[in-house]
Amino acid sequence: MFLTVSDPSSTALHILLHANIVYTIFWFLIEILLFVFKYYNLYNVHHAFGLELSSVFMLCFNDFIRHFFGIKGNLLLSIKLLVLFIFYGLFCAIGFVFFLRFQSFTTRTEVLLSGISLLLILFETLLAIITLVRNSRAMPVLTKQQQLIRLNRAQQRFQRSIKSD
Repeated sequence: MFLTVSDPSSTALHILLHANIVYTIFWFLIEILLFVFKYYNLYNVHHAFGLELSSVFMLCFNDFIRHFFGIKGNLLLSIKLLVLFIFYGLFCAIGFVFFLRFQSFTTRTEVLLSGISLLLILFETLLAIITLVRNSRAMPVLTKQQQLIRLNRAQQRFQRSIKSD
């Protein structure tokens, strides 16, 4: 506790990841409802319905894997997990661009929801890169003797603060 200066994990990234999990669930539910609406109210949707509906499930699954890697990589400060998070973010961005632009019938709601998802992915990727750069700087490695000296100094400061109260 006294041997570290600060917590090097990114609080902003962690909060944004948890908010994006809730948003992904919201996006999934709205997208399913829109597909049901399009299936019954639009003609000529039946040929791509199954493929596009399965794409929703695959994209949502991929996004949850991305969130898992992002949360674990941020908390454990694992470079490998954060790189996997960024890599999966690329695939999720491609999936959201598909729902934004290239599906057979795109509604304005889907454009708005997928655009928000792309912005969240962009911000999360930027925060992950900032976290990687910040944590890749060389931290001084303390020997056991230096750690004991710091611990003793911290305990002495703590004892002085107790006596002054």
